[in-house]
Amino acid sequence: MIPALTALKAAAAALLEARGQRGLSALVGGGEIDLAGPPERWTLGSRAVSASRLALTVDAPAFAALTADAARLAAVRDAFASAVRTPETELADLAVLLRLPGVGRGWNQVYREAAPRAAPERPHPDEVLGGAAALVEASGDARGAAMLRRARLEAAQVPSSGGAALVRCVVRLDPADLAALGRDGERAERLRRAVRSAGTRAAEAVVSVELAAALRPLGAADAPEARLTRALEARGAVVVPVSREEGGPGAREEGGPGGGGVELAVVASGELLRVRIAAAPGRARGEGGFRVEEIRAMTVAAQDLATPERAGEIAALLCGGDLP
Repeated sequence: MIPALTALKAAAAALLEARGQRGLSALVGGGEIDLAGPPERWTLGSRAVSASRLALTVDAPAFAALTADAARLAAVRDAFASAVRTPETELADLAVLLRLPGVGRGWNQVYREAAPRAAPERPHPDEVLGGAAALVEASGDARGAAMLRRARLEAAQVPSSGGAALVRCVVRLDPADLAALGRDGERAERLRRAVRSAGTRAAEAVVSVELAAALRPLGAADAPEARLTRALEARGAVVVPVSREEGGPGAREEGGPGGGGVELAVVASGELLRVRIAAAPGRARGEGGFRVEEIRAMTVAAQDLATPERAGEIAALLCGGDLP
């Protein structure tokens, strides 16, 4: 026995051919007919009928031919309406659907199988700060970029009514940097805009960027890097962190046996200097990508930066004095 829907399609195709529309008959014959939902109950005058919604799924050439010509589409619908019409039944609608290559069905039958693409993970906070710092530096503000490179970023999602997720960012700055930004509103806003730009993604929007002080234990001393950086910037130098090693100065308690170091690039008086802050004297590492004969270098023990006064002396030496 021929399935009911197959017989219905064959009847519509035969009717089109009988009406002299052999091309349309072939298009219908090459498609598949399905119910597009449960039947509807209609009242036509004194009688009640069951109205069916049908979906004709065809390949791309047939789909293009039918949807490009309203007269052709109307003729196909009329053929199916004639095949469906009885005292108890009517055609509610006929939708023409595109058959998807590879699956042989229309999207209406497979869309539930399509798994949504997983949203990419939120970038690491250091990557966001790095992008923001590069943007600030590209705008000509090297000091603002250095502030961001010394900072740490916190990000948290906030409730949203829909659409893109909303993220709130807090940039924790060195206290001296935050105090300086309090006196320079233009630079502070530039840093906020840069963090907002670097942190925005297709699936997330940065709703706010707040500048806050870096956290540290009560009574803890400034890290040697921060003391030297402030002293250098007070003399007009531009300081950019180049690298930090685990266990470097400031990573452990003052006077502890830290095993790493911090490298800074310092531009002072039109000259590029390289400064390495070592946890203990005599721990300078290899020259890496720097050439000593072209870039002056200095290694400073963390204990030599124990006070702002000592940091100021080192800064004065770097900005104007001769290196030993």
